[in-house]
Amino acid sequence: MGIVVIPNNLDQPTAALLAATLESIDRVGPYDAKFKLLELEDVREEKRKKVMERAKDIMQRWTASQRSEVIQMLSQVSEASEVGRIVSLAPEVEGGPEAESSDTLFIVEGRADLTALLRTGIKNVVATNGVNIPQYVINLTHKKKEVTVLADGDRVGDMIVRELLRRGAKIDYVSKAPQGMEVEDMKPIEILDLISKRVDLKTYLATHAQVRQIVPDKLLNKASELKNKIKETFMAVLLDPEGEIIEEIPVSQLFQRLNELDNVAGIVFDGIVSQRLLDLAFEKDVKLIVGERIGSVEKKPTNIIVKTLDELK
Repeated sequence: MGIVVIPNNLDQPTAALLAATLESIDRVGPYDAKFKLLELEDVREEKRKKVMERAKDIMQRWTASQRSEVIQMLSQVSEASEVGRIVSLAPEVEGGPEAESSDTLFIVEGRADLTALLRTGIKNVVATNGVNIPQYVINLTHKKKEVTVLADGDRVGDMIVRELLRRGAKIDYVSKAPQGMEVEDMKPIEILDLISKRVDLKTYLATHAQVRQIVPDKLLNKASELKNKIKETFMAVLLDPEGEIIEEIPVSQLFQRLNELDNVAGIVFDGIVSQRLLDLAFEKDVKLIVGERIGSVEKKPTNIIVKTLDELK
């Protein structure tokens, strides 16, 4: 008596026919024999069952993971909507709980403005406490990738921006409330709209006449020294922020060289100050332009001092 195992990869009808044929055998050599089918095992079906069970396990784990992520996302959204609390950041300096940890910062005037932003869900905010801005606020701006000032729609709002600049604060964007309105009076949705309409610092300076950049005395003094040297020469002198001469060039090359350089703070030249030159100077952050005369200019950037040679001392 023995057991014969016959592995095969036949389809079911052919395998059944093979089994029936084996059962019909009655002799093996000189001996009587009898074959009886004990079992048919479909290995492929077993493998499919194992694959199916494994697939169910993977799907179950995947679904659980996705649910965990959704729960975490909902938690984060919920945290973002929570009203933050005012915290003390330094002596006489208050702000939101993320004012120091966030890589971006919003600056407002007073405690009421601070409360309004926290009510909107903005926690990376600090208050200047008026125009007398603490040095801590100035230092904090230099630790941030992006700083936005939300100014009230009055003269004081402009004064705070001007004082921040005078003290050397880093400002990337400014958004000013509508005329006569203060940030503290705005609804949360209005504050979000105010932020979405912010402009970069250069654009703000160009459109708000009350805010001007300070022209260093060294720059003005050097321009005055060059007054007589430049007259009737058709030459231009480019100065750096310290009043040092970068380059002396013919007036015909002025626009091209200004477009190529990035450290020009002052221009003194024997020529006409045009709108085209002013627009380029605005883009290049030039602080002082002195020409033989001023041409037809419709828009004069407020962050650039423009004079004629005769107006210099």
